[in-house]
Amino acid sequence: PDAAAIPAWREPSDLEAPLTGERDGVALLDALAQALAEELPRSRLSRAVLEDGASDALLLSSRGIEHRQRSRLAALYLEAHLPGADGPAGEEDRPPGTVSLYLAERDARRFSPAALARRLADRLVVRSQGRSRKLDRGEFLLAPSVAVALLQGLLPLFAGPGAPALVAALQDRRGRLGSDTLTLFDDGRLSGGALEAPADGEGLPTREVVLVEEGTFRQPLVAWNQASDPRHRPSGCSRRASYRDVPAPGPTHLWIAPDRSTPVADLLAAVSRGYYLIEAPGPPRIDLEGDRFSLPVSGFELRQGRAQSPIAGTHLAGPISAFLHGLQAAARDLTFFPLGGMLGSPTLLATGLELRGR
Repeated sequence: PDAAAIPAWREPSDLEAPLTGERDGVALLDALAQALAEELPRSRLSRAVLEDGASDALLLSSRGIEHRQRSRLAALYLEAHLPGADGPAGEEDRPPGTVSLYLAERDARRFSPAALARRLADRLVVRSQGRSRKLDRGEFLLAPSVAVALLQGLLPLFAGPGAPALVAALQDRRGRLGSDTLTLFDDGRLSGGALEAPADGEGLPTREVVLVEEGTFRQPLVAWNQASDPRHRPSGCSRRASYRDVPAPGPTHLWIAPDRSTPVADLLAAVSRGYYLIEAPGPPRIDLEGDRFSLPVSGFELRQGRAQSPIAGTHLAGPISAFLHGLQAAARDLTFFPLGGMLGSPTLLATGLELRGR
């Protein structure tokens, strides 16, 4: 691409913070292991990998681009095990009774051992005690990890020049893709984001793009060389994994907008009969042409806003259009996960779907 002016940008202060040394890294993992043992006796942290790194890159091109920027990223992979648990088989390449988390932050000091231990413990309880449901419907509270798993499977609807054609098949008679709850952004310079940067992997300025606004599709996420439609403004969305990789268009920080005034507890209390799904232990199966999806899930049955029996070995399924149009509310707990970029979502309340066994 030709050079383009990059708007002013203040470099995050935590780029100056030292990387995590071996002593601090081991202390973090030890604190996490201890917190997990206190949260759920007999459970143990079976594997933990912390990677913390930084880069200083200079990009020069024959078309006038000259850009230098620093970045850093800490990635944390965790596996926890509950001895004697017979978790559902066939959903992932891990032993029964084992759950995992994969997270990324710009600074490893943002990882909270107590919060991560609670998430691992909840998943272990559900995986070890949950029972499958053959067929049921109701209201579904989707935790951020579950909502993001679906969002990742639906990325062809929101990114690339072919997205408008796919969207057209799912729009209702009013031309809407989803409910008023659905607003979707992508922003390579999201303040505080793990991948926050003033320019992308080709030296073009990053910016916020509204992809869906209150259920109405605005435009797909496209790079400079994909914007054949003059109505679609390109953005700096080409990511370069390393100096050895060719830049590839894709999301940087792509997220469903939260409702800053709604805590998760309010959505939980609003469910009279339904399910709180806290984990997606496998990838979704997406059929965009057939308007169907299926996602392995586990969580808790809900009655009058209170958790009842755990469920596992079950799939959330239904029309993709029903999921998008059936979003009733969003909470304020926006959470990002490293899935080909940072994908984020708050807890979502959805209707029009069903639970199925294998």
